[in-house]
Amino acid sequence: MRDTACTLGHMASSNLPYKLIDSHCHLDFEVFDDDRVQVLERATLNGISDIVIPGTERCYWDRIKNLCSQSHRLHPCYGLHPYWINRHQLEDISALQTYIETNRPVAIGECGLDFRKPLLSETDSKTRQLAFFEAQLGLAEDHRLPVVIHSVKATEAVIQSIQKFKALRGMIHSYSGSLEQARQLIDLGFYISLGGSVTYENASKLRKVAQSIALSSMLLETDAPDQPDKQHAAQRNEPAFILNTLEEVARLREESIEDITRQTSVNARTLFAI
Repeated sequence: MRDTACTLGHMASSNLPYKLIDSHCHLDFEVFDDDRVQVLERATLNGISDIVIPGTERCYWDRIKNLCSQSHRLHPCYGLHPYWINRHQLEDISALQTYIETNRPVAIGECGLDFRKPLLSETDSKTRQLAFFEAQLGLAEDHRLPVVIHSVKATEAVIQSIQKFKALRGMIHSYSGSLEQARQLIDLGFYISLGGSVTYENASKLRKVAQSIALSSMLLETDAPDQPDKQHAAQRNEPAFILNTLEEVARLREESIEDITRQTSVNARTLFAI
């Protein structure tokens, strides 16, 4: 990773009349190593004030910590992502507990469930995913931290796991469930986070969610470098592209860009205490 310490802390604030928060962006990924400073500069110019960076594997927690230490705009999460379930070890849970006690993040995650067929073809994958997921939910509850949840083809199972705990709060990132499931999650204290997928006309279920849920329960994200919006299909995603998601959500809801920006940013600041 290139040294960005001399640059990140001194970028000028944007003069735009509103500030956005990218609630989920893997800015630590190696795909940004050659131009991370420029990516952050473009984010600033497009009114993004803060970026939340989720963890995926134990071996990358230090990378996220070091990156976020270079700017007050970058906020770390540490967790064990279900996509790499067979690379996690049981001792990673105790390591996570120790890590968050000494390096307090804004949330635990990215954790969750991913029930796509290639993952479930692995022996005991679903059982392992559930065990790691609920262990991280327990840590989040014990440490009074929000949790960042990944859910693919598993929304109902995610809801059932959340219901086992009494005091959880968090976000479902890149939401892909139904409107009814979104309402259940909101009732359980969770925010629904929308990304570039909502800009595609064929995402009818997601677009209905964007139109229907209370703005007080919505977050915006990029999930960069993945899941680019329609205008950047097949390109590397980055925080500045969140503007296209913002504009599409405003159009779908027939509400102002300023109102959506203001409320989703308040939501993110409230959830992550930033």
